[in-house]
Amino acid sequence: MNKPINITAVLVDDAPQARELLQLMLTELAPHVTILGEAENVEQAIELINKVKPDVIFLDINMPGKSGLQLVEDLVKNKVEHNVVFTTAHNHYAIQAFRLSAVDYLLKPIQENELLEAIEKVVKEKSVNQDSKKFNSLLNNLQQKNNGTITIPVNYGYEYIVINDIEFIEAERAYAAIHLSDGTKKIVSKPMGYFEEILQHLNYFVKTHRSYLVNISHVSSFRKKGEMGEINFKSGKTAEVSRSSRKALIEKLEEAGK
Repeated sequence: MNKPINITAVLVDDAPQARELLQLMLTELAPHVTILGEAENVEQAIELINKVKPDVIFLDINMPGKSGLQLVEDLVKNKVEHNVVFTTAHNHYAIQAFRLSAVDYLLKPIQENELLEAIEKVVKEKSVNQDSKKFNSLLNNLQQKNNGTITIPVNYGYEYIVINDIEFIEAERAYAAIHLSDGTKKIVSKPMGYFEEILQHLNYFVKTHRSYLVNISHVSSFRKKGEMGEINFKSGKTAEVSRSSRKALIEKLEEAGK
């Protein structure tokens, strides 16, 4: 039997009894989880998270002052890496929580089996994140503009993708789908904003829609659709063009002789 991967956690809840109960449950059910600290409000939590950088934040939603949802929004805005398991007595926040890419959402009183399932999800996320650090190699590879590669985590490890082989990248909630020129698709646990940032200096990648980042070298045609538009790729796939992005795209295509 494989030894569980050790993970670190912080508990954020304005109720001391709730923090104590969760700590007892974690100690008994998941000894491989080390609690690095506790906080009773968002201000304390941000200071603690920045200091100890835990693998997971067990986070209550309803707290005095800022809510747990606002805490996660602050973390995202400040580009702080995080895994969050929301703990709350109310189920009507679930949609908002998962829009913020929560690992899990536990209703109080927390059930043992649900807590264990949440911890297992965190362990899997940590494993993926360790592999995804190989994305950092992209920063060096991009020095070679035409031959650069990115490294993506996959179930069996990781693989390299040649940047020029990317037709377009499509946002899929907290994930991104990388569409390649051979017609295949790779799902990656990184948001669209990540790829926008690391590919922004390559002038052949253009944001055509909030959900699409396009490599114009693979565009076979562009068709206007009212005030919007549609791109056709050499593979036969298509991508949308928003009204606000259409003018910039047309200019890029004209520059590229498309």
